[in-house]
Amino acid sequence: MKQKNVYFKQTVNVLPPFLLWLFLLFFFPNTTLKAQGLTNKCFKNTFGSHAIITKHNTETGDFIGNYGSTTGSVGIYTIIGKTPIYPKLNVSFPVTFTIGWGTIASKPLDNSQYWSSTMSGSYDPNSKQLNLLNVISAPGPYLNVSIFNPGNLPQSQTFKSVSQTDCENITNGTPIETPGNGSLQDQNYEKLLKGDWIVDSKNSYGLVKKINIINLVPRGNSYPNLRYYEVAGNLSLSTGTEIPFKGIASPHLKEQVNSFAISIVGTVNPKNDDSYNIALSGISTEGGSNNIKMFLTKSNGMKSDTPEIDDNQISTREIFIKN
Repeated sequence: MKQKNVYFKQTVNVLPPFLLWLFLLFFFPNTTLKAQGLTNKCFKNTFGSHAIITKHNTETGDFIGNYGSTTGSVGIYTIIGKTPIYPKLNVSFPVTFTIGWGTIASKPLDNSQYWSSTMSGSYDPNSKQLNLLNVISAPGPYLNVSIFNPGNLPQSQTFKSVSQTDCENITNGTPIETPGNGSLQDQNYEKLLKGDWIVDSKNSYGLVKKINIINLVPRGNSYPNLRYYEVAGNLSLSTGTEIPFKGIASPHLKEQVNSFAISIVGTVNPKNDDSYNIALSGISTEGGSNNIKMFLTKSNGMKSDTPEIDDNQISTREIFIKN
């Protein structure tokens, strides 16, 4: 018996125009916003310096960019930073980044090449600006900008969002990774940096118990002209949590392997979405002592419509000793 094939005509469901518009409005802009995050956002502070975030990976919270300064230390500098994962730009969230002060626009010619710093605070969705605490870590003096002694120097800064074209002159160029090995002194410095740094619990607040530096990548055209080291590893917190960090370490001062600056940032992403950033910026200046004196900033998103001192918690003296 011949089988009879029966075909059913499938009804085509057409979404009404209003519902189609609503679907596109709800899903696509939100997805694009989450994917882009702060990518290509340009900011300008009250001193006339610019910062641009050239790439923001919202899946990890990592971002990179450049900073341009025309006062004090003049040049273009590398930014490495962190936000919580998948931040929403209509809600305040913590933003923290590090800067290596060896200019990538030309050969470094002054003592600021040995600096590093953290800028930590929050993004304000109402004014579209960054409210940050800048901590410059200077392991040696730089008389041209009235830094006479080593130290960690905090200063509040506000960065307002401006047109991306305002940052066009600072978007180019990152030094290539240095091939081969440096001098014996450079190698000793790199061995010193890598590994575990344990908090001196008697003389520190102790939110961060241990800094474990795993990766250390020199950046520059040659070892004599290094701009900075890109560093990465893990922070062990007093809560028992371990989080990854990224950041920047300076080259060591000439003839002083134990004199350097380092600035690192990490993000805690709890399940309740109450994320916060941790920034540590500090200096080592005492040859042979193997310790770093660091300035700690814990940054939350803004709790109200205006920035408040409670949005940041600070500790001005965290001491870490090489294990």
